[in-house]
Amino acid sequence: MDSLRAFLVPFHPTNLLMVGIFGVLVWFFQLAGFLGFLASMFLQIWILKYCYVLIERLADGAREPPVMDTDMLSPFEQRPLIQAAWLLGGYAIATNVGGTAGFAIGLTLLLLLPATVAILGFGEEAWRVLDPAAWYRVIRGLGPYYLVLLVALFFCIAISRFANQHLWSILGVTIALWFEVAFFALVGASIYVRRRELGYEPSRSPEREAARSEYERVKLRARMVDDVFQLVRIGKHVDATAPIANWLRDLEAEHVSKDCYYLAEQAIKWESPAALNPIGSTLIRHLMRFGRPDAALAVFEILRKRSATFTMDSVNDLRTLADYAEANGHEDLAQSMRLETPIFHPPR
Repeated sequence: MDSLRAFLVPFHPTNLLMVGIFGVLVWFFQLAGFLGFLASMFLQIWILKYCYVLIERLADGAREPPVMDTDMLSPFEQRPLIQAAWLLGGYAIATNVGGTAGFAIGLTLLLLLPATVAILGFGEEAWRVLDPAAWYRVIRGLGPYYLVLLVALFFCIAISRFANQHLWSILGVTIALWFEVAFFALVGASIYVRRRELGYEPSRSPEREAARSEYERVKLRARMVDDVFQLVRIGKHVDATAPIANWLRDLEAEHVSKDCYYLAEQAIKWESPAALNPIGSTLIRHLMRFGRPDAALAVFEILRKRSATFTMDSVNDLRTLADYAEANGHEDLAQSMRLETPIFHPPR
């Protein structure tokens, strides 16, 4: 996922539509007395539940915000209630203590708010919101993004208060709700960006996509190796190089060295010395074409240790590799490649 795209989620049409609808509903219920007040509280719980789902989706690598559905329309979600209890409890403690100490307690709890939101957002146990070790782990994991969250938190609070006090009521309520959702979206996006530092493993990430892609690639490689082995087993050593050549020809450069090492090791395990020359020559030739003479020389040495008569079927490639070996301090090997090793000519 494009990490910057996650920070644009508050401006997504789905999010704007949801905020607009709930802004009108909250404003309407606020005009309906005590029952309206209770109804607006239930709406706020639903919004907070949506916000925590939003954190989960963005932290998990989603590209777009979720659409509010019936599963979210429940007043019995624990996380909003836990967050509310944490805030109200902290406010009560700060008020009862009073003075400078009370102000310090209130400010500390406010500074810890992004950490507690993150803890609840990515599924930690509820009691972790009271765990200083969990606070430290989240703050350290988010690093500079925690400072961004704090700035965003105070900015959202200031703008929301201004909107509620100085703007037309329905507009003020809607703006306050948008900043509320935007803050939670920012928390989710920050968790995703700092997932490695937090030790969080989303189901969708470049790392997981790369792992899945590599798993599928290795399966295809295993099938190719089986085809090569079957040809080697019946003595068709030169024909066995065709699947290898096809595989290496279409391979991305980042995988070529690893796959050539793997194929060389597999060829050694087959206990068929006659197959080493054509297979090794194919591997080395492709490594040279990929601009990896270091890996080509390493494969040559691996196969040479297994078979003292191993050489290549191309004089030019052998001489080029010998020059590279000599230039990199392998004078004895280079001399052996030039003088002692007979040039192999595969049967026609």
